[in-house]
Amino acid sequence: MKTVNVIGAGFAGLTVSLRLAQKGFQVELYESSDRVGGLLGTDQTPYGIAERAANALIRTEKAEGLFAELGITPSYPLETSKKRFLFRNTPKAWPLSFLETLALMGRVLPRVLTGGKKALRPQAGETLLNWGERKIGKAPTRFLLGPAMQGIYGNEITHLSASLILGPLFSGNKRSKYKGLLTGPGGMQDLVDHLHTRLQELGVKIHLNSQVSLESLQGPVVVATSARAATQLLAKKHPDFSKVLGNIQMSSLMSVTLFFAKPQEKYKGFGCLIPRGFDLKTLGVLMNSYIFKDRDKTYNETWILGGQQEEALLDLSDGDLLKLLAEERFRILGQKDTLLEYRINRWKKALPFYDLNLENALADLAEVPEPQGLYLHGNYLSGIGLSKILERSDLIAEKIASAHG
Repeated sequence: MKTVNVIGAGFAGLTVSLRLAQKGFQVELYESSDRVGGLLGTDQTPYGIAERAANALIRTEKAEGLFAELGITPSYPLETSKKRFLFRNTPKAWPLSFLETLALMGRVLPRVLTGGKKALRPQAGETLLNWGERKIGKAPTRFLLGPAMQGIYGNEITHLSASLILGPLFSGNKRSKYKGLLTGPGGMQDLVDHLHTRLQELGVKIHLNSQVSLESLQGPVVVATSARAATQLLAKKHPDFSKVLGNIQMSSLMSVTLFFAKPQEKYKGFGCLIPRGFDLKTLGVLMNSYIFKDRDKTYNETWILGGQQEEALLDLSDGDLLKLLAEERFRILGQKDTLLEYRINRWKKALPFYDLNLENALADLAEVPEPQGLYLHGNYLSGIGLSKILERSDLIAEKIASAHG
């Protein structure tokens, strides 16, 4: 039985290890921390659960298949989750005025009718801000595109790469219809725990608290870490790759779940995204009790903050952070309620910054000869979403099986 080494036991490392073990490889999985799952995890509180980071996966065929093979009964969003809000002085289902909506249609429809969707294709080296103002106008860019993209990528659109983020829409590859989200009945920790159990059943050897070096490993290696950690791992053995990865910027993110004695009932929906320019630090708020059922004993919300421009927020004390959020919650939702409990998760330099530096780094990476037996995996390569990571896990396992099976 041939051995494959996987470094990093986040979602990327866990899923690629699963696929490799299923193909008959002996997998050695190394993790520097004392637990598997990476950013994913669910905290249990007396008032309900609090997700540490992502609260669900996009419901693709591969995601549904993974849940089925692991024996997880999926939890699907409630009807109330279909309603989304964007802030413009107050939360609104549609933040543009009538005239702004007409202007948006007047800019987009003629382009699409005459040139097809390729007329909206972004240019290389173009930021989302520049693309938006050029293609859809200033108001839609600020109040629609900006909050939507920062809600996913955790950063303002002033530096985000239009090509990296929007490019796949114009690739010509068939895209599956969006079917919503799914998660475990007990949160994302259900998924992590089931993956962990299945790997153990398949004989995967999991080495926690492990500071492994590439030089000490024999056989194929999958580096399923953050770009920052991969830079350090590759420095000695693959300096060219390491140098390119070193150009990738990392950003920080923070999630704060707040449990209240009284539910907020004015805005029932998935959540509210916050455009920049309102002197608010919050990127968005998830209204957890209106997303999934049977998860909470009392009403709760998760507030998302961070990004390259707001790194200092992660250094605030719990007290100062809760005071800031109380003020912003009143401005955004008009609510002042008794706080019962909270959970704060600070993720410093944990996410790739999908900016022009990453766009250039990925282009440079494609020009560097790929070392034999080395496979890079992570959310800086093919998309930040968990479902995209799952797709890449399948592709890497197939590639390794073809080359080393």
